[in-house]
Amino acid sequence: MIVGYRSTIITLSHPKLGNGKTISSNAIFQRSCRVRCSHSTTSSMNGFEDARDRIRESFGKLELSPSSYDTAWVAMVPSKHSLNEPCFPQCLDWIIENQREDGSWGLNPTHPLLLKDSLSSTLACLLALTKWRVGDEQIKRGLGFIETYGWAVDNKDQISPLGFEVIFSSMIKSAEKLDLNLPLNLHLVNLVKCKRDSTIKRNVEYMGEGVGELCDWKEIIKLHQRQNGSLFDSPATTASALIYHQHDQKCYEYLNSILQQHKNWVPTMYPTKIHSLLCLVDTLQNLGVHRHFKSEIKKALDEIYRLWQQKNEEIFSNVTHCAMAFRLLRMSYYDVSSDELADIVDEEHFFATSGKYTSHVEILELHKASQLAIDHEKDDILDKINNWTRTFMEQKLLNNGFIDRMSKKEVELALRKFYTTFHLAENRRYIKSYEENNFKILKAAYRSPNINNKDLLAFSIHDFELCQDQHREELQQLRRWSEDYRLDQLGLLERYISASYLIGVIVIPEPELSDARLMYTKYIMLLTIVDDHFDSFASKDECLNIIELVERWDDYASVGYKSEKVKVFFSVFYKSIEELATIAEIKQGRSVKNHLINLWLELMKLMLMEQVEWCSGKTIPSIEEYLYVTSVTFGSKLLALSTQYFLGIKISKDLLESDEIYGLCNCSGRVMRILNDLQDSKKEQKEGSITLVTLLMKSMSEEEAIMKTKEILEMNRRELWKMVVVQKKGSQLPQLCKDIFWRSSKWADFTYSQTDRYRIPEEMKNHIDEVFYKPLNH
Repeated sequence: MIVGYRSTIITLSHPKLGNGKTISSNAIFQRSCRVRCSHSTTSSMNGFEDARDRIRESFGKLELSPSSYDTAWVAMVPSKHSLNEPCFPQCLDWIIENQREDGSWGLNPTHPLLLKDSLSSTLACLLALTKWRVGDEQIKRGLGFIETYGWAVDNKDQISPLGFEVIFSSMIKSAEKLDLNLPLNLHLVNLVKCKRDSTIKRNVEYMGEGVGELCDWKEIIKLHQRQNGSLFDSPATTASALIYHQHDQKCYEYLNSILQQHKNWVPTMYPTKIHSLLCLVDTLQNLGVHRHFKSEIKKALDEIYRLWQQKNEEIFSNVTHCAMAFRLLRMSYYDVSSDELADIVDEEHFFATSGKYTSHVEILELHKASQLAIDHEKDDILDKINNWTRTFMEQKLLNNGFIDRMSKKEVELALRKFYTTFHLAENRRYIKSYEENNFKILKAAYRSPNINNKDLLAFSIHDFELCQDQHREELQQLRRWSEDYRLDQLGLLERYISASYLIGVIVIPEPELSDARLMYTKYIMLLTIVDDHFDSFASKDECLNIIELVERWDDYASVGYKSEKVKVFFSVFYKSIEELATIAEIKQGRSVKNHLINLWLELMKLMLMEQVEWCSGKTIPSIEEYLYVTSVTFGSKLLALSTQYFLGIKISKDLLESDEIYGLCNCSGRVMRILNDLQDSKKEQKEGSITLVTLLMKSMSEEEAIMKTKEILEMNRRELWKMVVVQKKGSQLPQLCKDIFWRSSKWADFTYSQTDRYRIPEEMKNHIDEVFYKPLNH
């Protein structure tokens, strides 16, 4: 019994032109583009294409914005030959030339929540200028800024750079030694010093510039210096080692290598290639425009994977990079093992081995990565990481004021399981929140020019609107098809079309796969009608009549109809399947009608068996029998296999009958059925119907049965995920064909809430409005 379809599903049709010719699979998308172009100038379309070209070029321009804070620390490094001269005077020149109008230094343009960052950067620049006795006018203006905005030092609404309490307090002490009189409130100064004393007890090597002479720099260099000569890839920390330790050639070479590239300034992190590549790929995916840059993204991920296999230091010495690389590579079907995350398997190990003050971004990225467990993992590494990061985020990040309001939104979204989210709705939210002046923060705020820019924003908005145009046009085609076939006579109202189409978009989002998307949604509608008839609308004799009509498809007229109801139903059903079989034959170059019919026939016979044998109490199925039969009657096998013919890929009969396809059908069907059972367990139990929960309750309590059902669900979900993402040797099944099974299970996860109830209509309506109708109005 297909519980829940009626609340969510729709019907689709294959679109027709006025002369009766069928529109090709890409025609609607192309027409949508032409329609939008007709409403805009040629120059704006050229601008769209130019923006795409510039985004492609950005893969080769991987750098971060200048960091006033880090540049100031590099400027404070004394010459090898004289402690009274700067080693890098060009950095002093940059500081003098890049003071902002309000007297501050920092990210440019800044942000209202970055006052602490500006105060930290400004104080660092003042120390550099004062140390070398230059820039009197700049110092005067900088002190004016600190006097005006010093109140923000302890403001909880302001975003704090990593280690702010430790570093800012230490810089205040340095200012006192240089006789630099800071116009700061004494109470605030004492408060910051108290926070420094409590924070400094933790592992703070990363913010060594905030500890200064108290650090055992020789030991830090011994334990934490990287192959590129840096300490933690941080110019500021590396410069501090030279200021307080003074003798390390590798540190000098590291800073020189940065200045050879950037001339007179440094970023807050270096090298930046891996970081920028990972963030760019992630951003393109979040914006929903990654399909336009497939070759560039593949080249980038191939490079990341090569470095992963080589255990590259730039990836594995940085928790955020390691977690992001793992997630992006596994989601893109690369073979990566969770063994590489074993050192951070629990909170204690993480803080013991991270070697630095921890950013919430590290915890967030670890949690995202931990959701990608597959059943053949050698141990439960990802599960353990998932447990402690979830607890940490819920208890410490969200409830204890550890992070600002903007970051809390990121954490709240990360706490949602990735397979319950709807990509287009998330793309819309990401575009709405995206700003060309977005920033990230470590010890200083920074931007990536290739990620935060006008081109990417304009391109994403235009692309989303093109997709909206296509979706609305496809919906119109569906409404006309529904009217032509008089579907209202079969109990399906027009209002279900949009909801059902939403499911089709979840499973087949690619604009060019219009035929497959329409077919998938139409099948959902037909499935709903069949379920209604076999569940309650039709008698046993009428159901047997329908089965015989399907069995004798080419000679159905000789069978006859038991009732007018059967006649109306079969007329619609016959015309629909014949239409789709014709399209499938064109795409495959061979007739596949018999296979399509046999899939429906198997489903109908098992539906009847459920009603006659199980619901009547004549037979109690075993758990294995129940899961097999109900996964078929839920429609998962029918939907996934029929869709294969419409994906633009020639697929053989032998491949569709292979063990690989059988395994995918089995796992995806079980996931979808069990999700439905959990949602309806209370209702079905009251009605005396059979579910996996009620079968298990014959040998355990209801609570234990629900827990066991969830365990079976997770086991099958992971097995399915493994079959989709792990490249099996000898597999001939194209990746897109595998993806359909995972996406089909994902729509069931999306549809059924985690509170064991069906998603309320209002929630579904919001998604429909956001994805299909509401303009972005960015």
